[in-house]
Amino acid sequence: MRYLIDSANDRQILDALSLGACGVTANPSMYLKNQQNFYTFLETYASMKLSFFSGEVIGETLEEMRAEARKLYSIHPGIVMKLNFSKEALILCRELHEQGISTAMTLIFTIAQANAAVNAGADYLFPFIGRSDEYGLDGMELIKSVQKMADLKKDSFSVVAASIKNLHQLEELAKAGIDYAAIPYELYEKSLYHPLTNQGAAAFAVDWKALNVKSQH
Repeated sequence: MRYLIDSANDRQILDALSLGACGVTANPSMYLKNQQNFYTFLETYASMKLSFFSGEVIGETLEEMRAEARKLYSIHPGIVMKLNFSKEALILCRELHEQGISTAMTLIFTIAQANAAVNAGADYLFPFIGRSDEYGLDGMELIKSVQKMADLKKDSFSVVAASIKNLHQLEELAKAGIDYAAIPYELYEKSLYHPLTNQGAAAFAVDWKALNVKSQH
């Protein structure tokens, strides 16, 4: 399972990329929180030629969404067009697919929505785990089922786990063989630490120091 850093914070993004994250994804709430100019943000990270980098396509009408997709494409043709699931998004997804432009369908909460997105030609699906759980649904079961669809279709699309809330979910996703995880920075950091790792490192450091002292005599 490969990590996409789910953030619009420059410091967090650069740190996560240095740790091995292969791409960046964000949403309008994150851009607002971090006071990012959306188009400047896209220009900056698109120029880094990441394995995955998405830009949100937002509009009240299909025509507005088409215009926004054209603008994002003009910034960099490698930007993955991230669409909020809707009938209009499915239409645009199909159009972009036919033009050879990569798309990601987000806000997926059901298998029916996932299947519709696949039929429209989406390259990436973002099923939401935590938000599904909040509404009494089984978010983990949802994403496992979507991954099974992807496996049966032999990689015609990739699955990105979104709305990951805790370490247990993250580890279950890895064990389930999910393609990608859109991981929040705080969870990324938390996943790197364990008290036994710290204790072991401290013990090795003490023994290494003692070994060096003994070697000098």
